[in-house]
Amino acid sequence: GCVLCSEDNGCVPCHHRLFLLIRRDGIRQHGVCVHTCPPGYFGVRGLEVNRCTKCRSPSCESCFSRDFCMKCKEKFYLHKGQCFRQCPPGTAARPGTRE
Repeated sequence: GCVLCSEDNGCVPCHHRLFLLIRRDGIRQHGVCVHTCPPGYFGVRGLEVNRCTKCRSPSCESCFSRDFCMKCKEKFYLHKGQCFRQCPPGTAARPGTRE
């Protein structure tokens, strides 16, 4: 799926419909072209490149945008796009869900 590859940096640009996922390891980064972004990331389509962008909250498993979570990691509750360890005051979890 790469348009151009580098031995040091992996994929630089990806083909039109793919997303560029940058994996960081210390000061190094390595690009990979993916069809869908992995958990903890969301896809942003751009004119030049489509990128996988990391969700801001570390407790978010799936997000719609950087600050709006759609699914929280285990042991967290979803409320209005954010993840909480406990349901906010005045709210209760839906049976069988973490919302």
